[in-house]
Amino acid sequence: MQSLDALCKEFNKSMKETIVSVGFKDTDNVQVIPLSSPRANYSLYGGIPRGRLIEFYGTEGSGKTTTSLDVIANAQKIFEEENPENPKKVLFLDAENTYDRKWADKLGVDSSSIIFVNPFAQSAEVLFQFVLDAIETGEVGLVVIDSLGVMLSQQAYDKDVGEKTYGGIAMALTTFSKKAEGLCRKNNCTIIGINQMRDNLSSPYGGTITTGGKAWRHNCSLRIEFKRGDFFDEKGAKVSTSFENPSGNLIQMSVVKSKCFPNDRKTGFYSLHYYNGILAFDDTVDVAIKYGFVVQSGAWYALVDPDTGEQIDKFQGKQRLVEYLQEHEDIYRKLCENCTK
Repeated sequence: MQSLDALCKEFNKSMKETIVSVGFKDTDNVQVIPLSSPRANYSLYGGIPRGRLIEFYGTEGSGKTTTSLDVIANAQKIFEEENPENPKKVLFLDAENTYDRKWADKLGVDSSSIIFVNPFAQSAEVLFQFVLDAIETGEVGLVVIDSLGVMLSQQAYDKDVGEKTYGGIAMALTTFSKKAEGLCRKNNCTIIGINQMRDNLSSPYGGTITTGGKAWRHNCSLRIEFKRGDFFDEKGAKVSTSFENPSGNLIQMSVVKSKCFPNDRKTGFYSLHYYNGILAFDDTVDVAIKYGFVVQSGAWYALVDPDTGEQIDKFQGKQRLVEYLQEHEDIYRKLCENCTK
């Protein structure tokens, strides 16, 4: 009779990869793609996990696409560092055909190196299969689908406008997510599916729900709901929704589901300026206060060295401290490294 050890070796050999092993593989050190805002990274324990299915969802203007562009910008830097000669690619499936290159450039995205998929009359099944084939090449490190809510199944394409269709893309997305989960882990590729909110017509209590069915939500390792937060003026002061010329707003992030890190940081946010992009320096100060690296007393902010605990300097007003960090990159980097643990 064949031993268990021999059976495992034979099975791995037949599969041409090691899928059976003795002992649990350590997954504590999950690789991540950080966001530009330390405040956002704090709520995500460092950033967006690699090799997983991720869902960004929320209402219009809530920051879903902007956040995905920020992930792309930082992913491109990581891929370049890992393999300068042949870095992994980013695939952007622009189902809405609304990619804003100027805004992407503002956020640090290299649009010239992205693989764009701009569908016109292709079904969800066809597009999902292309994404799977692209991941299987091993050359793609990040896929962004913007958005799942506008994609149509082959069934919908085959019918006239007045004819009813059932299930939407749920069946196609179910098959896609099941196949993609394994491929993403194998090739260390992350998929971010941007989704929309719909009224939940099947519930007698109303409410909202995302499109695509239950299987997609189940297979996602991380689901983040986005909302538009408070508006602020040029000085960073909060203003009302009726304010005529706000300079930006907070992007609220709620971790609805996580299989990648503890669920003890359910809500986070970051500052988005409409002309300058993500205000990483301002957000760094806010997180540093949580860690005790910045001690606030009224309008005064004392900056503490994370390594020694000694006070570096004291500033009147948050903006003065932000300007200091902008001028001293070494101290800013040290704060960032210590504020994502």
